[in-house]
Amino acid sequence: MAEVANTREAGDIGVRIPSPMPWQLNQWQRLGAQWAAGRCPHALLLNGQAGLGKRRFAEAFSALLLCDQPRDGLACGECRGCQLRIAGSHPDFIRVVPEKEQGPLKVEQIRQLGEFVGRTSGREGARVVWLSPAESMNVNAANALLKNLEEPSGSVVFLLVTDSPSGLLPTIRSRCQSVAFPVPPQQAALRWLGESGVEGPAASSALALAGGAPLLAAALMEPEVQEVRDQFFGDLAALAASSANAVALAGQWDSPGDAVDLNLLLQFWQNLVGQMLKSRSTDTLNEQRVAGLLQRLPGTGPESLRPLFGFYDQLTRARQLLTGNSNPNRRLLMEELMIRWSNLFR
Repeated sequence: MAEVANTREAGDIGVRIPSPMPWQLNQWQRLGAQWAAGRCPHALLLNGQAGLGKRRFAEAFSALLLCDQPRDGLACGECRGCQLRIAGSHPDFIRVVPEKEQGPLKVEQIRQLGEFVGRTSGREGARVVWLSPAESMNVNAANALLKNLEEPSGSVVFLLVTDSPSGLLPTIRSRCQSVAFPVPPQQAALRWLGESGVEGPAASSALALAGGAPLLAAALMEPEVQEVRDQFFGDLAALAASSANAVALAGQWDSPGDAVDLNLLLQFWQNLVGQMLKSRSTDTLNEQRVAGLLQRLPGTGPESLRPLFGFYDQLTRARQLLTGNSNPNRRLLMEELMIRWSNLFR
């Protein structure tokens, strides 16, 4: 799911300039000050759950580093450096992403960075390596990157973006300055959603389902995604009510089509389980579908939550398998999850 852009207009030429999201100002000001003082770390690890705008932040910071004449703490959008970046032909910028969507970052891609990192700047400025999602590197790719991080050139800045920093080698994490992106305050998130056209109870519901991530909440309100999401939750409710077959449903959701990917489905599922845990622990209900599932969950005391916590952890592991390089059997993965979900309500 692509993260939504937040932009500032660049005067009379009408070029859209990437800027940080409203809830990222602290991180932006800190890094901007470091860059202006010549103390920017050579490697930054931008981390936090999906849907918080980390890639938009990386886009904006890349633009700032490559700009010849920043204005108001942002790229100007008009200089030669900005023009080259916008055209996708800046000699000092390289973007490393999987060759296939949701695929791995291959060792060959990382090794090719050696030439870029080793040469001098084409414009006597910063050189920027954008790498995302960082957790999709296997051990060989990570080791190849480690060689570049261990002997950094003074003008190179690595921007590693990850939704799952635990999926990175400790040696990679230790050589980067971590820039954490927490979930923004609910009111700030709802304000942004309102400005994006998502308001009222629908916004609150989508935000809860997205685990507090505003960009993901906005994406969940897209009609095609909402349709798939509602169908998926309908099937989960049917399993809880013993009116559907887990193996048959797993087969249907093994390849959900273009509207949503399997990892996103598991994220929906995990956030739903999180809502269930929160509601049962605090005796508060603000979502009808959560109330319906909790009514079917056996037991009422703290012990009744233990299987639910275990299932939440299993969803976490399943998502790590999907975003890593182990290439799991998707059908078997979904079958195991569907069966265990069904057993929670027995």
